[in-house]
Amino acid sequence: MFLLLGISIAGSWMIDHQPTAASPLYGTQTNAKSNALPGAITASLTIRRTIKIVQGLSLIACGALCFAGFRLRDNARRSEIDRKAAEFALERRIEDRTRELWQELEERRLVEHLHRGHRRIIEMLAGPGDLKSEDILRFLAETVSSRSQGWECAIHLMDRRGKSLQLTAHSDISDRMKTYLEAVGTQFSDSPECQASASGETHIVERLNEIGLPWSEALAAGGVFSAWSIPFCSNGLNRLAGTLTVYSRAHSKPTVHALEMTESAAKLAALIIEQRRLRSELMHNAYLDPLTGLPNRRAGVQAIDAAILKAASHRESVAVLWIDINRFKRINDQYGHEAGDHVLRTIAERLRRSPLNTGAVARVGEDEFLVVIPGTEDSLDTVEISRRLGSAISKLIYSGSTRITVSASIGSCIYPRDGVTADTLERNADFAMFRAKSSGDGYCVFSPAMSEEATEAMEIEEALGAALEKNYLRLVYQPVYSHLGELTGFEALLRFRHPKLGEISPARFIPVAEETRLIVPIGTWVLQEACRQLKAWHDAGLPRVNMAVNISALQFARDDFADTVAKIFTECDLNPEHLILELTESVVMEDYASVVSQMNLLRQCGVHIAMDDFGTGYSSLSYIHRIPVDVLKIDRSFIERITDPDGTRPIVEAVIAMARHLDLHVVAEGVETEEQQRILEQAGCQGFQGYLFSRPLAPEQAEACLKASRSTPFAKPEALEAGGGLAVA
Repeated sequence: MFLLLGISIAGSWMIDHQPTAASPLYGTQTNAKSNALPGAITASLTIRRTIKIVQGLSLIACGALCFAGFRLRDNARRSEIDRKAAEFALERRIEDRTRELWQELEERRLVEHLHRGHRRIIEMLAGPGDLKSEDILRFLAETVSSRSQGWECAIHLMDRRGKSLQLTAHSDISDRMKTYLEAVGTQFSDSPECQASASGETHIVERLNEIGLPWSEALAAGGVFSAWSIPFCSNGLNRLAGTLTVYSRAHSKPTVHALEMTESAAKLAALIIEQRRLRSELMHNAYLDPLTGLPNRRAGVQAIDAAILKAASHRESVAVLWIDINRFKRINDQYGHEAGDHVLRTIAERLRRSPLNTGAVARVGEDEFLVVIPGTEDSLDTVEISRRLGSAISKLIYSGSTRITVSASIGSCIYPRDGVTADTLERNADFAMFRAKSSGDGYCVFSPAMSEEATEAMEIEEALGAALEKNYLRLVYQPVYSHLGELTGFEALLRFRHPKLGEISPARFIPVAEETRLIVPIGTWVLQEACRQLKAWHDAGLPRVNMAVNISALQFARDDFADTVAKIFTECDLNPEHLILELTESVVMEDYASVVSQMNLLRQCGVHIAMDDFGTGYSSLSYIHRIPVDVLKIDRSFIERITDPDGTRPIVEAVIAMARHLDLHVVAEGVETEEQQRILEQAGCQGFQGYLFSRPLAPEQAEACLKASRSTPFAKPEALEAGGGLAVA
């Protein structure tokens, strides 16, 4: 384009300098050529115009090209500037993002570190051991301070009066800083910690070096320029528990994240304080009986251990007494549980205030107490101590206007004569107490024979647990006759043959079964087996006699007992009128209202009720007319002395007369002589049971006795007797 412009300019110049017709150059030409000049001039003008047009166009084109070039150059420069700006912005963004990622990673690392610390604190709280709450709070303070290199942390707790803060835990700090922290609750009442505790809200201060107060100067001297204190309460209480404070070397306020983290740590501090409070309560409850305020069994065992340790070092002795309140359940049932609680509190206070009590008293069961008395063996007369404690306990107790009479059974033993460990002494005193309760003497001193009996009882208990499965149990049947000699029924009696000890008397294994509550499944088996046997005799065409079965107190107390009885005679297809359930007098009087209700349910089913061992209990004769019984069985202890000149004949005659007046069928147990039978017949007794007529019989012997009874009064088989034993209680 520039070449074309140059050519056009050069052409234009040449045309401008070409000779014309009027010039001297043409003046010598001839007229011959004058005719050709107009055409040449026209052509020259045309060329000149064309060249000028081209020249103009070239100029325009050159201008346009120059303009375009300048624009392209500017655009290139602008693009380069933009590119460099973009690269710079990208570098800045990369740097900013890298910084953000680094900060985020650092925050995550710190948060993870804090979370690990929090988890460790939770493990400390939940784990076993005697780790103190102060140690856990110190670990928390160290965890918070590790959040930032310039942080320090301290935890203050309110004193017991709730009036001042006391330093409890802190991170690794200088002595100057510790001096300030210890003075917070006494000298610096306007410090961040006190401000937060007073307002109950987070208190934040910055630029401490500019405040000019004593506490701020003390902090600034330690290199602290900002602080924030967060109050916290115990979760179980509404009052302030303390403050958690962070001290920073930065001049600015904490970030939102840092404040949230600190608040989380304060909540964790509250959890630690709550755990300490709960543990204190648990320890208190673990060793103290809440009803009486006495130490409980665990504390009682510790008291025995402490007394043994002291006695061993001084070669002295320790008396251990186990006290059981007799028939306490009856007190609850008759007077109510509030009265029962009052009785227990009164007895506990009497034992605590007794001049004999120079050691410890503990409540070790619902109605049982433990007394530990140190001294020399000569000074510890456990019989006299038991007698005097029993006398103190048996004094009348007033619950409102109600007078309540109580008594106790007390067993005692001596360290080291009867044992050298708390467990042994406790167990031996318990053995002696049970002997005192069963004998009715009120107190008993332990002897080695009781330990042997206890060992035997444990063997019996172990065998009873498998007795039903391994067929250690069997039933024998003792005939019951009318005064005319007619066989009217049998009493089913339980026998137990121990695999090691052999045949065991019911007087020995029945108490064990009742104590372990095995009597319930065993009693159900006895009832099922007796009904099954009676049904078999009925189906064989033998006389339709009755079957009497002894029922324990634990069986009879069950709400489903009547349903169980109905189910059994329904499964056996047995007429319920042939079943007699025997209850002892003490069972009837243990819980009079519920027992009578249960009796009425059974009688509605068609079952007969007999009161067994009548006269041996503690009930008044006035109760007998209100108890729905059908049969009255006079205990063998009255029959044994009926022939003595000053014996029980008048009592027996009065009982028979009363029973017949109440339309009750009377049966005498334990008849062994003809003289006893004669006196009973004269008094009007209607039934007899005893060795005079027959011992308990095996099932096949009882069946033979039934067959013989069709033609022979007081019939009994010729086979050998099945062996003696006592009826199941």
